[in-house]
Amino acid sequence: MKRILSIIGAIGLTATSTTTLIGCEKSEKPNNNEENKPTTPTPVQQPPKDSNWKLVDNKDEEKNRNKIYIGIWENGSNYKIINWKANPAQPKWPLYHFEIVYRWDGVGEPQIPTINPNTGEITDWKEQKGT
Repeated sequence: MKRILSIIGAIGLTATSTTTLIGCEKSEKPNNNEENKPTTPTPVQQPPKDSNWKLVDNKDEEKNRNKIYIGIWENGSNYKIINWKANPAQPKWPLYHFEIVYRWDGVGEPQIPTINPNTGEITDWKEQKGT
């Protein structure tokens, strides 16, 4: 009986140590520490110098009635951009969880800038000169 218990114990210890060794196997990725580092947010894209577009915060719509805004947000695997006219009674900010919002300070209706759908970066501000 002692011999059987001894054999069972040896098998149990061998199985446990093998499992531990397999679980501690090093990753084949080039740098295992890279995957655990937090990603730092990219700096917010500023409008061009002397632009009619202004980077704004989420309280701006309450103060600037009748202004036109554009908002960029991530929609699953890509980014979208929309424009709207300020309406403090029904602000757009809480609906879309915008990553970034700009206000149009020019005259008339602006053209919506073009964005890279993969990054959300504005690639063409479509700035109307002289407005």
